[in-house]
Amino acid sequence: MNKQVLVLDNGANAAKVGFSNATEPKVIPNCIMKAKSERRRPFIGDQISECRDASGLFYILPFQKGYLLNWEAERNIWEYIFSKDCCPVNFNETCLVITEPYFNFASIQEAMTEILFEEYECSSLLRINAGDLAAYRYMKENPGEMCCLLVDVGYSFSHVVPYIKGKKIKAGIRRIDIGGKALTNHLKDIISYRQLHVMDETYVMNQVKEDACFVSHDFNGDMKEARGLLGKNSIVRDYILPDYTTIRRGYVRKPEESGEDSEQVSKY
Repeated sequence: MNKQVLVLDNGANAAKVGFSNATEPKVIPNCIMKAKSERRRPFIGDQISECRDASGLFYILPFQKGYLLNWEAERNIWEYIFSKDCCPVNFNETCLVITEPYFNFASIQEAMTEILFEEYECSSLLRINAGDLAAYRYMKENPGEMCCLLVDVGYSFSHVVPYIKGKKIKAGIRRIDIGGKALTNHLKDIISYRQLHVMDETYVMNQVKEDACFVSHDFNGDMKEARGLLGKNSIVRDYILPDYTTIRRGYVRKPEESGEDSEQVSKY
């Protein structure tokens, strides 16, 4: 009972890792990237911050359509996550909690268990859905509630899951085959059609989505506002694209704010 507990939320886009008593987990891209400027070196996880030019990245993804299939790539990422450079851990003294998608295939579960026990010598392991942990915390913080409805928006698809007395009702789970990846790809399509070619800039466009996009609470009202003239439009923003010389990461600014980086501006 005195062992530490390491939680690894092994998502298809990002892995969130940290000990159960930590205030904030580390968020690490769950992929291996190669850049045009440094073809000999693969960048694992958050090592991409060391890349001098992150345009036109080539991705090696462990997950395909939400399921873990590329075990060689995932091993390399786990090696980095568990290393002293990221989140050092001694599995002889640590329990591991790792998440998996809803309705995960038995063959994937068996392969994951085998790798973690035999190669990493885990002393104890719990495979669990990320939604189960979220529902557990909600029920613990709200002891008077009998049920909750969880919406889990992932990288490849989203789930709507009902929980009653802390237990998920499998017959009521609904899956929608759309997630964050589809939104990023849609953003690449509409920008490439209207302004500049960014179909190969997944990394940059994902940053644009995270910085500039939002969930509308009044869709019709926001659409009407977005069609307004610049002076009366509170939604339109400029996005300053990175040039990887003076600007390492793009950022949002209001249209009335001018600067020397006007050549790197794209309007949204």
